[in-house]
Amino acid sequence: MKIEYLFKNNKGRDFICGDLHGCFELLEEKLAEVNFNQQSDRLFSVGDIIDRGSSSEKALDYLKKSWFHCIRGNHEQMFLDWCTEDTPVYRNDAFRFHIHNGGIWLADYLGIHIQKLADDINRDEPITEIYPALNKWVDAIKKLPYAIEIKSDQKKIGIVHAEIPEQVAWPSLEAELNKTSVLYSILFSRKYIFSSKRKKYRIKGVDEIYCGHTIVDMPQKKGNINYIDTGAYSHHNLTLIEIKN
Repeated sequence: MKIEYLFKNNKGRDFICGDLHGCFELLEEKLAEVNFNQQSDRLFSVGDIIDRGSSSEKALDYLKKSWFHCIRGNHEQMFLDWCTEDTPVYRNDAFRFHIHNGGIWLADYLGIHIQKLADDINRDEPITEIYPALNKWVDAIKKLPYAIEIKSDQKKIGIVHAEIPEQVAWPSLEAELNKTSVLYSILFSRKYIFSSKRKKYRIKGVDEIYCGHTIVDMPQKKGNINYIDTGAYSHHNLTLIEIKN
């Protein structure tokens, strides 16, 4: 699934949070503050729910919750890149990139030393055959869409992890995701948030977009783009916003 299409929540409220990076205790505090109701409310995530924080292993439990809707961030993609790569030399490069960016928790999760995992990366067998416990993570992350659309009679809201190229209109995003440059942009780009054009950065065909990836001191709105990653793991500051439809 490239994009998940949903309608507004008629039973309760919709919330969205910034990059979690394994800080699920902080999320639970925030949900308690707003009296989040698991029976009627929904929570949307801009991705990057794993790595760097202290409780990345909880991500798998959250991905099973019916009220939790998450898109794929660059950290989830980094995980998939080495877990699904069959060629040892490419797998090793992808593995080292992920470990350098916070994926070291996986060695503890598997109950082995990081050097043992690094050595096994270079074996000819698929890494998921050597460590079958990785399969449930691969299966769960593969199901994550690259974007979510929430539609009501009055408003259309989009969620991506990083940035959509300015020339790509929201209605054409699903088709454009076949292009490597567009896929890279929604997972990794920081082009527009640091650009002098950022105040005019608007994506056509959607009222508002929420994204994370780049840490900001407080939520920022540039054009119709809301940047909401306020550094859960680095500043103990997680943004949780109610989406008004």
